Amino acid sequence: MLHPFRLVLIHNDPALAVPLAAFLQDEGYRVTRSSDGVGGLNLVRRTQPDLIILDANLPGIDGITLAGAIRKQATTPIILFTDGADELQQVIGLDRGADLCMTKPISLAELRARIHALLRRAERNKSPRTQALTVGDLRIEPRMRRAWLHEQELQLTPKEFDLLAYLMRNRGVVVRRDQLLRDVWGDRVPPRSQTLDVHIRWLRQKVELNPERPVYIQTVRMIGYRFEDPGANDQQ
Repeated sequence: MLHPFRLVLIHNDPALAVPLAAFLQDEGYRVTRSSDGVGGLNLVRRTQPDLIILDANLPGIDGITLAGAIRKQATTPIILFTDGADELQQVIGLDRGADLCMTKPISLAELRARIHALLRRAERNKSPRTQALTVGDLRIEPRMRRAWLHEQELQLTPKEFDLLAYLMRNRGVVVRRDQLLRDVWGDRVPPRSQTLDVHIRWLRQKVELNPERPVYIQTVRMIGYRFEDPGANDQQ
């Protein structure tokens, strides 16, 4: 049965890309393919696919840079193929905008399951909470994916924005580490990964007056984080 979903595959090794495209087509997806970063970006712009699969090692524009370029223009789910157990490559890929990193060699059964999960999540999120949100001197506009502090626009990476928006929506609530990893990064990031800690540190450097004494992003030892409204106590 043909799915209504369109997939773009960007991979420069025909020995892998051709059978992978055939596998996806056998699954019922409509697949278009590119072998380089520049062509892949143009293909994404032209076809507006439902999901993008790309390799980290591409000629022209590498896959991580390409993921960042795509994410600036669209919320389309992105699966990034990375090398071995290179956690740094995965961290950077996720930060630039990939929804999921899969290490090579790729399991087709796992890829099938991951595609299904990402497409289901994308369908659920077609009507996301897009209302502007203000906490203290912080303001975000989800539809534009922009954020301001004291009316000064913040330069956030895609994943920093996702993390900030998630925390602000759940202000006052203790959010567990595993919940943040699952909801912001997906379940591909190992629970013991330092990805969350690194992004919390980067985010504090941008939104806190003194990152060593944060007023917004509070650490709850052994559990996770809580986003606070610094002006809430003044109103009581």
